[in-house]
Amino acid sequence: MRKEATLAMLQPLRCSSCVKGMQRVSAEHQTRVTTGKVKELVDALCASMDRKFHRKEYNTVLSETTILDPRFKKLAFNDNRTVDEALQRITAAAARFSQSTPLPGGHEGEEAAEHEQEEPQASAVWRFFEERATGDTTRRNPSSDAIMEVRSYLEEPLFQRIADPLSWWATKSSVYPRLTRVMARRLCIVATSVPSERIFSKTGQIITDRRNRISTSKLRQLVFLNANLY
Repeated sequence: MRKEATLAMLQPLRCSSCVKGMQRVSAEHQTRVTTGKVKELVDALCASMDRKFHRKEYNTVLSETTILDPRFKKLAFNDNRTVDEALQRITAAAARFSQSTPLPGGHEGEEAAEHEQEEPQASAVWRFFEERATGDTTRRNPSSDAIMEVRSYLEEPLFQRIADPLSWWATKSSVYPRLTRVMARRLCIVATSVPSERIFSKTGQIITDRRNRISTSKLRQLVFLNANLY
């Protein structure tokens, strides 16, 4: 494999944990390899990764995404100041979300309305308690709640590396409602351009010399179906 092709393959691997793992493996091989050409290749890889990835953990999006991944959290960082800055941004973002705001696609408001319709008399009996509970909720400080969620999240044990982090968040969404909303805007970021490149390639396969008068809207629908139906 050519050296340039090998370096190009490393570009999509932007996760801080992946970068640290690749650098460690390359450094180990750098001390073991004795063959001239192979050592030259390993040295070039190590130098290129040091040059391209040395400030990877200072990237705002990648640092926040890594912390919100329950498999890694703070393990992928070397600079504690970077961790503190990322945690401050995550806490500020979590504080901006109100706990009463439903999750994307959630049905909390609909369920509450149905519950009130089912038990109108019972809700009247418990009106005093509900008023007290609502008053306590409105007096709570969103910043303090966000700080407590972040601290509690960091104290959780790490999730298995080969497991799906979204499944962890699905089970913890009620425990960390604010962080879950922040996570939904961070972990949705695709770390590689392969899916979009596949769509471009498929578009070129749909439009051919014998099928060159297809409308733009029809082409968009065909590409959408091909990308989302398995």
